[in-house]
Amino acid sequence: MTVDLWILLGLALLTELLTLPPLVARGSAPGGIRWIFGNRDTPLAGVAPWGGRAIRAHENLADNLAIYAAVIGIAHITGATNGTTFFAGVVVLTSRILHALVYIAGIPYLRTLVFAVGQIAMLVYVWQIIAHFMAR
Repeated sequence: MTVDLWILLGLALLTELLTLPPLVARGSAPGGIRWIFGNRDTPLAGVAPWGGRAIRAHENLADNLAIYAAVIGIAHITGATNGTTFFAGVVVLTSRILHALVYIAGIPYLRTLVFAVGQIAMLVYVWQIIAHFMAR
């Protein structure tokens, strides 16, 4: 398995692991355990603010995972991977880990900066795919 696919696996695993902090936050709220095991027909009151941020951090990564999978997958399948994509992949994975931590901690400006770094790294991946085909 290539490094790029390991990066993609890491992003998928991070997405899965980010389902846990919201469960902890919801389970800690009054009536939360019953709500978790119930039908969740009504909103759960009393969830700590960090729990809401954890939900949004997970949703943000889940929303972006398809884009990451498409770009990294295309780079892998077409053979456009190289040292630059390796570095970009490490930056993407690291930035997404930091984004989740900073988001849950509630640090707004740093959260946006870390997210932007990861998005720029994804654009580097895209550029490497384009450059790979332009060089043919």
